[in-house]
Amino acid sequence: MRHDCQTTEESLVELVFGEVEGGAREALLEEVVRCERCAARYRGMAETLRVFDEAAETSLPAESFWDGYEERLRRRMAQEIRTDFWGRPAFAREEFRLTFVEDEGLARRLFKELQAVGREAGLTLPEFKRDPFGFVGRSVAAYGRAGWGFFSQRNVALAAISSFIFVTLLLGTVFALERIRVRQLVAVNTNGDLELLGYVGDEIPREQPTPDKGPAGTNEGKGGGSKPKYDKPGGGGGGGRGEQMQASAGKLPPAQLDQPPINPPSPKPPVLNAHLPTPSIIQADPALIKADDRPLPYGLPNSTSATPSSGSGKGGGIGEGNGGGVGSGDGTGFGPGRGYNTGGGDAHEGGGGPGGGGGGNAIDYTRPFRPDAVSVRALITFKPEPGFTEEARKNNVTGTVRLRAILSASGEVTNVSVVKGLSDGLTEKAIAAARQIKFRPAQKDGRTVSQYVVLEYNFNIY
Repeated sequence: MRHDCQTTEESLVELVFGEVEGGAREALLEEVVRCERCAARYRGMAETLRVFDEAAETSLPAESFWDGYEERLRRRMAQEIRTDFWGRPAFAREEFRLTFVEDEGLARRLFKELQAVGREAGLTLPEFKRDPFGFVGRSVAAYGRAGWGFFSQRNVALAAISSFIFVTLLLGTVFALERIRVRQLVAVNTNGDLELLGYVGDEIPREQPTPDKGPAGTNEGKGGGSKPKYDKPGGGGGGGRGEQMQASAGKLPPAQLDQPPINPPSPKPPVLNAHLPTPSIIQADPALIKADDRPLPYGLPNSTSATPSSGSGKGGGIGEGNGGGVGSGDGTGFGPGRGYNTGGGDAHEGGGGPGGGGGGNAIDYTRPFRPDAVSVRALITFKPEPGFTEEARKNNVTGTVRLRAILSASGEVTNVSVVKGLSDGLTEKAIAAARQIKFRPAQKDGRTVSQYVVLEYNFNIY
């Protein structure tokens, strides 16, 4: 059963004057013994009563004095042992003076309290040597009880909770003010006169170069496909396997329109003695792709590279596109365009007979390319630091400036635009530093080309 100091102390007056008898007295004495604080209070009250009794015995008044003496003494004791703010019995404040606060420092008093707890729990060096594990357990239990007894006091608990709430509110206020300050800095637009000229990375829409003029395909003729009536074909394809070198030269795989390729074409030699040999094809109109029986590896007809390579594209196939076809498009067909077939634009089956001479063999090498669309990416060899401005240092402005730019084929940084800026001149510092970058231009199909790039400058005050 848990000890209740308040209830016990309220019954100490009756216990001192013998007004509690029988089992109630025995139970109350057990409660007093269980708590050092209640025992100290009981001893103090008993000592006070003893002093009063001795004083009375040394100077006995007349017999008439004793009439009603006990009642008068009880009233006097009740006046002295009055309740405090919390409704708990306490001696009159004028009888106590906190001399220990004046005589000793906080650290010394804390050390004495810890020593007292250790003595009461028998935490001595011989006990530690005899039973180290038991010593540790008793230490934890003793100091835990002491700590709980301290923090369970109402004034201590109230002070601890108030301090915790105050610190939490203070930290929350500081964090909220910092968030507001950062949002205000971001909201300040100091680059309203800059023009966004392009996108970088995955945000750039995939652009398809304009195919050559004339009939689509590589066959001989001016038609558009296998349909009887003339109809302009459309579509394309591309691929690659993420290789650094540009796609190698070679012949186109056979064309088949009714199904996509199961085994995307590759310039590498096929696996010999395969259990289930699957031919490599592209999904295009056979009337537009001339059959090529030459003993050549598959590749790009207009490539200048002789080293076998599938190119920098993805999805299988050959080229710098995507999808398992051949070329720079996005699909399972051939050349610039999307979906399948050939001719550019969206996939569409044409008619009017065989066609050739156009439809995807042209690439505009003068336009900027995405980083994943070049054979060799631009390599930055010198990137100067922008430095701080005095205004930014004084206002403690920190963060990151992010720029978009083009590393042109001529070796210059052009078309700089701001993605994320900072105030107090830091964005201008970053732009000036970006224009001084030195680099080796990117290459595509053996030609020097321009490439998009994202530049970041971190501004921190140490």
